[in-house]
Amino acid sequence: MRPLCSQRGQMTVELALCIPVLLAVVGIVVNLMLYLDACARFDRVAAEAVRIEAVAPQSGSYSSQARAQAVERLLRETFAGQKTVSITVSIGAAGTSSQGDTGGEGISIPFLPRQETYHCVLSYRPWGFGDSFFGIRFNGLEHRRDFVIDAFTPGLLP
Repeated sequence: MRPLCSQRGQMTVELALCIPVLLAVVGIVVNLMLYLDACARFDRVAAEAVRIEAVAPQSGSYSSQARAQAVERLLRETFAGQKTVSITVSIGAAGTSSQGDTGGEGISIPFLPRQETYHCVLSYRPWGFGDSFFGIRFNGLEHRRDFVIDAFTPGLLP
C-alpha cells in the first residue's frame, strides 16, 4: 500500500505544476483569437468608415479634421463593447508638390495633390491577464491600416 500513496502524491504535484501552464496556454489562445477577430473587423470597418465619412463627407464637414473625427467616431461606435480595444485616427499628406507645364509663356501652374492619408490604428490589450502574467509584462499590440484618399474624387479609394 505504501507505493500507491506515493503515486497519488506525485500525481498531485504534477497536476499542480501543469495547471498554471495549461491556463497560460488557454489564455494565449483566447487572446490570439480575440485579437485576430478584432483585426479582421477593424480592417473591414476602417475601410468602410474612410470610404463613407472621408471620401464622401456630409454637408458642411469638408475640413480634414472634421472628416478624421467622423471616421474615428464611427470606429469607436463599432468597437464600443470591447474594453481591450482603443482607436486613433490621424491625417498625413500623401504625395509631393510638383511644378506643372509652363505653357511656353513663363507662367507656372503649381500642382499640389489633395490626397490625404488616414492612419487608423487599433490598439489591443490582452484580456484576462492584467498588465503582467508570471512576470511577463504586456504592452499590447497595434494593428495599423493606412488609407490614401483624394478629397476631390468622391467615393473612391485610390
